[in-house]
Amino acid sequence: MKTNLRKFLLLAIILLSPNVVRAESLCSYSEQAELNNIVGHVTAKYEAVDVYNGKAVDVDRQDENGNAPEVDFYLRGLKISILNITEEISVKVTSKNDGKEYTFEYKDTDNGVAEITTTDVEELNTYTIEVFANKYACIGERYRTFDLKTPMYNFYSQLQVCEENPGYYYCQEFIPTNNINAEAFYKNIENYQQEEESPIEEPENKNFLDKLKEFYENNKLIIYSVGMVIVVAGVATTVILIKKKRSRVL
Repeated sequence: MKTNLRKFLLLAIILLSPNVVRAESLCSYSEQAELNNIVGHVTAKYEAVDVYNGKAVDVDRQDENGNAPEVDFYLRGLKISILNITEEISVKVTSKNDGKEYTFEYKDTDNGVAEITTTDVEELNTYTIEVFANKYACIGERYRTFDLKTPMYNFYSQLQVCEENPGYYYCQEFIPTNNINAEAFYKNIENYQQEEESPIEEPENKNFLDKLKEFYENNKLIIYSVGMVIVVAGVATTVILIKKKRSRVL
Protein backbone atom coordinates (compact mmCIF):
# COMPACT_ATOMS: atom_id res chain seq x y z
CA MET A 1 0.00 0.00 0.00
CA LYS A 2 2.75 2.42 0.95
CA THR A 3 4.64 1.58 -2.26
CA ASN A 4 1.59 2.35 -4.41
CA LEU A 5 1.06 5.62 -2.55
CA ARG A 6 4.66 6.67 -3.19
CA LYS A 7 4.34 5.84 -6.88
CA PHE A 8 1.14 7.86 -7.08
CA LEU A 9 2.73 10.89 -5.39
CA LEU A 10 5.80 10.70 -7.64
CA LEU A 11 3.61 10.56 -10.75
CA ALA A 12 1.55 13.53 -9.56
CA ILE A 13 4.70 15.60 -8.95
CA ILE A 14 6.01 14.83 -12.44
CA LEU A 15 2.70 15.66 -14.13
CA LEU A 16 2.03 18.86 -12.17
CA SER A 17 5.55 20.32 -12.18
CA PRO A 18 5.89 23.10 -14.81
CA ASN A 19 8.73 23.42 -17.33
CA VAL A 20 10.27 20.03 -16.56
CA VAL A 21 12.29 18.22 -19.22
CA ARG A 22 10.63 14.96 -20.18
CA ALA A 23 11.96 12.09 -18.10
CA GLU A 24 12.46 9.80 -21.14
CA SER A 25 14.41 12.11 -23.44
CA LEU A 26 16.05 10.75 -26.58
CA CYS A 27 19.09 12.91 -25.83
CA SER A 28 21.94 11.91 -23.53
CA TYR A 29 22.43 13.65 -20.19
CA SER A 30 25.30 15.75 -21.59
CA GLU A 31 23.18 16.81 -24.57
CA GLN A 32 20.29 17.68 -22.28
CA ALA A 33 22.65 19.73 -20.09
CA GLU A 34 23.84 21.67 -23.17
CA LEU A 35 20.28 22.35 -24.33
CA ASN A 36 19.16 23.38 -20.84
CA ASN A 37 21.97 25.92 -20.72
CA ILE A 38 20.94 27.35 -24.10
CA VAL A 39 17.21 27.61 -23.38
CA GLY A 40 17.95 29.23 -20.02
CA HIS A 41 19.28 32.29 -21.85
CA VAL A 42 16.16 32.82 -23.98
CA THR A 43 14.35 36.00 -22.89
CA ALA A 44 11.53 38.19 -24.18
CA LYS A 45 10.64 41.87 -23.99
CA TYR A 46 8.26 44.41 -25.56
CA GLU A 47 8.38 48.07 -26.59
CA ALA A 48 5.90 50.61 -27.96
CA VAL A 49 6.35 51.33 -31.69
CA ASP A 50 4.65 52.97 -34.66
CA VAL A 51 3.31 50.27 -37.00
CA TYR A 52 2.89 51.10 -40.69
CA ASN A 53 -0.76 50.71 -41.74
CA GLY A 54 -0.78 51.82 -45.38
CA LYS A 55 -1.65 55.18 -46.93
CA ALA A 56 -4.17 57.76 -45.72
CA VAL A 57 -5.40 61.16 -46.91
CA ASP A 58 -4.09 64.07 -44.83
CA VAL A 59 -7.16 66.34 -44.65
CA ASP A 60 -5.21 68.92 -42.65
CA ARG A 61 -3.12 69.65 -45.74
CA GLN A 62 -5.96 70.26 -48.22
CA ASP A 63 -5.26 72.87 -50.87
CA GLU A 64 -7.74 75.49 -52.06
CA ASN A 65 -9.23 73.01 -54.52
CA GLY A 66 -9.95 70.46 -51.82
CA ASN A 67 -7.14 68.13 -52.83
CA ALA A 68 -5.26 66.43 -50.00
CA PRO A 69 -2.04 64.46 -50.28
CA GLU A 70 -1.67 60.83 -49.32
CA VAL A 71 0.71 60.13 -46.47
CA ASP A 72 2.02 57.07 -44.68
CA PHE A 73 -0.37 56.07 -41.90
CA TYR A 74 0.83 54.54 -38.65
CA LEU A 75 -0.86 52.98 -35.63
CA ARG A 76 0.60 52.65 -32.17
CA GLY A 77 1.41 49.08 -31.29
CA LEU A 78 3.91 46.80 -29.61
CA LYS A 79 7.01 45.03 -30.86
CA ILE A 80 7.69 41.78 -29.03
CA SER A 81 11.25 40.50 -29.21
CA ILE A 82 12.49 37.01 -28.33
CA LEU A 83 16.23 37.05 -27.76
CA ASN A 84 19.08 34.52 -27.76
CA ILE A 85 17.60 32.01 -30.20
CA THR A 86 20.35 29.70 -31.49
CA GLU A 87 20.60 26.96 -34.09
CA GLU A 88 20.14 24.33 -31.37
CA ILE A 89 16.58 25.43 -30.51
CA SER A 90 13.28 26.57 -31.98
CA VAL A 91 10.66 28.79 -30.37
CA LYS A 92 6.87 28.87 -30.57
CA VAL A 93 4.99 31.98 -29.40
CA THR A 94 1.23 31.86 -28.76
CA SER A 95 -1.00 34.89 -28.18
CA LYS A 96 -3.59 34.21 -25.49
CA ASN A 97 -6.11 36.77 -26.80
CA ASP A 98 -6.47 35.58 -30.39
CA GLY A 99 -4.68 32.22 -30.35
CA LYS A 100 -2.19 33.22 -33.07
CA GLU A 101 0.98 31.12 -33.16
CA TYR A 102 4.43 32.10 -34.40
CA THR A 103 7.32 29.67 -34.85
CA PHE A 104 10.97 30.69 -35.17
CA GLU A 105 14.23 28.94 -35.87
CA TYR A 106 17.59 30.66 -35.95
CA LYS A 107 17.34 31.16 -39.73
CA ASP A 108 14.16 33.23 -39.16
CA THR A 109 15.89 35.65 -36.79
CA ASP A 110 18.19 38.63 -36.97
CA ASN A 111 21.29 37.39 -35.15
CA GLY A 112 19.17 35.35 -32.77
CA VAL A 113 16.38 37.93 -32.25
CA ALA A 114 12.85 37.17 -33.46
CA GLU A 115 10.23 39.93 -33.60
CA ILE A 116 6.44 40.08 -33.63
CA THR A 117 4.70 43.42 -34.28
CA THR A 118 1.05 43.87 -33.37
CA THR A 119 -1.56 46.62 -33.26
CA ASP A 120 -3.97 44.41 -31.30
CA VAL A 121 -3.34 46.29 -28.08
CA GLU A 122 -6.82 47.25 -26.88
CA GLU A 123 -6.57 44.63 -24.12
CA LEU A 124 -3.96 43.17 -21.82
CA ASN A 125 -2.38 40.10 -23.36
CA THR A 126 -0.13 37.19 -22.46
CA TYR A 127 2.28 35.54 -24.88
CA THR A 128 3.29 31.99 -24.02
CA ILE A 129 6.79 31.15 -25.24
CA GLU A 130 7.79 27.51 -25.64
CA VAL A 131 11.38 26.51 -26.38
CA PHE A 132 12.12 23.20 -28.15
CA ALA A 133 15.24 21.24 -28.93
CA ASN A 134 16.32 21.55 -32.57
CA LYS A 135 19.40 19.37 -32.40
CA TYR A 136 20.46 15.81 -31.64
CA ALA A 137 18.01 12.93 -31.37
CA CYS A 138 15.59 14.88 -29.15
CA ILE A 139 14.50 17.40 -31.81
CA GLY A 140 11.01 18.62 -30.99
CA GLU A 141 11.20 17.98 -27.26
CA ARG A 142 10.04 20.95 -25.19
CA TYR A 143 12.66 22.22 -22.77
CA ARG A 144 11.13 25.40 -21.37
CA THR A 145 7.89 27.41 -21.17
CA PHE A 146 7.45 30.97 -19.91
CA ASP A 147 5.05 33.92 -20.34
CA LEU A 148 5.41 37.54 -21.39
CA LYS A 149 2.58 39.82 -20.21
CA THR A 150 2.00 42.90 -22.37
CA PRO A 151 0.18 46.16 -21.48
CA MET A 152 -2.85 47.69 -23.18
CA TYR A 153 -3.08 50.91 -25.14
CA ASN A 154 -4.63 53.69 -23.06
CA PHE A 155 -6.99 55.80 -25.18
CA TYR A 156 -7.17 58.46 -22.45
CA SER A 157 -3.54 59.33 -23.21
CA GLN A 158 -4.66 61.21 -26.35
CA LEU A 159 -6.85 63.66 -24.43
CA GLN A 160 -5.83 67.29 -23.97
CA VAL A 161 -6.06 66.91 -20.19
CA CYS A 162 -3.39 64.19 -20.37
CA GLU A 163 -1.08 66.43 -22.38
CA GLU A 164 -1.36 68.88 -19.46
CA ASN A 165 -0.86 66.16 -16.82
CA PRO A 166 1.62 63.62 -18.24
CA GLY A 167 2.57 62.40 -14.77
CA TYR A 168 -0.91 61.06 -13.99
CA TYR A 169 -0.94 57.24 -14.07
CA TYR A 170 -3.94 56.89 -16.41
CA CYS A 171 -2.34 59.32 -18.85
CA GLN A 172 0.42 56.87 -19.74
CA GLU A 173 0.27 55.64 -23.32
CA PHE A 174 0.41 51.98 -22.27
CA ILE A 175 -0.68 50.65 -18.89
CA PRO A 176 -0.21 47.16 -17.39
CA THR A 177 -3.66 47.14 -15.75
CA ASN A 178 -7.24 47.33 -16.94
CA ASN A 179 -8.52 50.84 -17.53
CA ILE A 180 -11.08 52.75 -15.46
CA ASN A 181 -14.34 54.30 -16.65
CA ALA A 182 -14.57 57.94 -17.73
CA GLU A 183 -16.24 59.13 -14.52
CA ALA A 184 -13.47 57.69 -12.35
CA PHE A 185 -10.82 59.00 -14.74
CA TYR A 186 -11.95 62.63 -14.55
CA LYS A 187 -12.56 62.47 -10.80
CA ASN A 188 -9.10 61.03 -10.14
CA ILE A 189 -7.33 63.46 -12.45
CA GLU A 190 -9.09 66.36 -10.71
CA ASN A 191 -7.71 65.11 -7.39
CA TYR A 192 -4.29 64.71 -9.00
CA GLN A 193 -4.34 68.31 -10.26
CA GLN A 194 -5.30 69.62 -6.84
CA GLU A 195 -2.42 67.75 -5.23
CA GLU A 196 -0.02 69.09 -7.83
CA GLU A 197 -1.25 72.66 -7.33
CA SER A 198 -1.07 72.56 -3.52
CA PRO A 199 1.62 75.01 -2.38
CA ILE A 200 4.66 73.49 -0.78
CA GLU A 201 5.58 75.22 2.46
CA GLU A 202 9.18 76.34 2.27
CA PRO A 203 11.12 76.25 5.54
CA GLU A 204 11.80 79.69 6.96
CA ASN A 205 15.37 80.97 7.08
CA LYS A 206 16.04 81.32 10.80
CA ASN A 207 19.13 82.67 12.49
CA PHE A 208 20.83 80.99 15.46
CA LEU A 209 18.95 82.95 18.12
CA ASP A 210 15.57 82.15 16.53
CA LYS A 211 16.43 78.46 16.40
CA LEU A 212 17.64 78.55 20.02
CA LYS A 213 14.42 80.25 21.14
CA GLU A 214 12.32 77.71 19.22
CA PHE A 215 14.25 74.86 20.80
CA TYR A 216 13.71 76.36 24.25
CA GLU A 217 9.95 76.75 23.70
CA ASN A 218 9.61 73.18 22.45
CA ASN A 219 11.70 71.66 25.26
CA LYS A 220 10.92 73.98 28.16
CA LEU A 221 9.82 71.25 30.59
CA ILE A 222 12.86 69.08 29.94
CA ILE A 223 15.21 72.03 30.38
CA TYR A 224 13.60 72.95 33.74
CA SER A 225 13.80 69.37 34.95
CA VAL A 226 17.46 68.99 33.98
CA GLY A 227 18.23 72.36 35.56
CA MET A 228 16.63 71.38 38.87
CA VAL A 229 18.58 68.12 38.91
CA ILE A 230 21.81 70.01 38.35
CA VAL A 231 20.99 72.54 41.11
CA VAL A 232 20.06 69.83 43.62
CA ALA A 233 23.18 67.86 42.78
CA GLY A 234 25.32 70.98 43.17
CA VAL A 235 23.82 71.85 46.58
CA ALA A 236 24.26 68.29 47.81
CA THR A 237 27.87 68.22 46.67
CA THR A 238 28.58 71.55 48.42
CA VAL A 239 27.04 70.34 51.69
CA ILE A 240 29.10 67.16 51.62
CA LEU A 241 32.32 69.10 50.98
CA ILE A 242 31.59 71.50 53.85
CA LYS A 243 30.90 68.61 56.25
CA LYS A 244 34.15 66.92 55.27
CA LYS A 245 36.09 70.14 55.77
CA ARG A 246 34.59 70.63 59.23
CA SER A 247 35.40 67.05 60.18
CA ARG A 248 39.05 67.58 59.33
CA VAL A 249 39.17 70.80 61.30
CA LEU A 250 37.70 69.15 64.41
